[in-house]
Amino acid sequence: MSLSLRKAVSVTLLAASLATLSAACGRQQSATGAPPFDNAGGGPAPSAVVTPPPTPTASAPAAPAPSTAGSPPAGGAVSTRRMYFEQTTRGVPAVHTVLDNERDLARFPGYFMKSDPRIADAIASRAARTDFSRSVLVAWSRTTGCNSTKDAVLFRNGSRLLLGLAQTPMGRCLVANQVIVLFEVPRDRMPKEPRFTQEQNPRADPPAPGRTVAFNSLNGSEAPRGRRSAEVTTDRQLDAFLANLPRRDADTVRKQLAGQPRRGDERRFGFVLSGCRPTGAVLTIGRRELSAAPIGDEHIRCIQAQYYVAVLSVPSRLVPAHARLID
Repeated sequence: MSLSLRKAVSVTLLAASLATLSAACGRQQSATGAPPFDNAGGGPAPSAVVTPPPTPTASAPAAPAPSTAGSPPAGGAVSTRRMYFEQTTRGVPAVHTVLDNERDLARFPGYFMKSDPRIADAIASRAARTDFSRSVLVAWSRTTGCNSTKDAVLFRNGSRLLLGLAQTPMGRCLVANQVIVLFEVPRDRMPKEPRFTQEQNPRADPPAPGRTVAFNSLNGSEAPRGRRSAEVTTDRQLDAFLANLPRRDADTVRKQLAGQPRRGDERRFGFVLSGCRPTGAVLTIGRRELSAAPIGDEHIRCIQAQYYVAVLSVPSRLVPAHARLID
């Protein structure tokens, strides 16, 4: 990273840090105009705008150019290399997270499979050789307004991570720009609990879309009859899926779901999985398919695998059109 770039982003970073801590922070809208997701819902958390960008309309005023004065935040740049950078107007989700292992990396592109599969594939390809024994990946996607972003740098100040952007003012625009950046960071340079300072919710988003709303072991050693995966968003779909399970197990799933009311903008999918005492399940979103896998049993060996039922939810706007379930 050149000295000029460090200077170009420094004041923007510091101003953004102060702005985030003030009451002026607002909820970021994606370029599609859809509201951001609540982090608890398994989708990207809302973002705070670094420097309030102009509304993406033909009459939007020009955004101010970043200053070139000042010095980088204490701690300096932490990434060894920028694995991926893209500016887009495709309305991709705003997300900020840390990818800690190969499984996280395999699932993370699911955030972009519906909005721009090309970005999803490029991220997976360019980061495929990451050595997770030495490094982690920091992924950051956010709206940047009408300005054109040419480069990005990741800074650390204590436990806080800050995204520096080198931008060129472009005047008015019809659609807001967004940037997607992936940094490789040595593990010894990463804070244990990183805080994405410029975001309204500074905690890291889940490494991939989807959350578990029900998970339970099944009685018996034989696989249940019928389909092992199905959409269960509606009551009718849920009844049809649970009809293939022992009644006691079906009742347990219903009780768990009763404590997780369905949100308006989400779809739910049920899976019957096998594993050696897993503790949960995760969802993987591909170009045209959805699949689930158990987690928590990666280092456990057993003579005979057990069967489990899992129900996972995901924001509907992240599910690719015509996606099919893979058992």
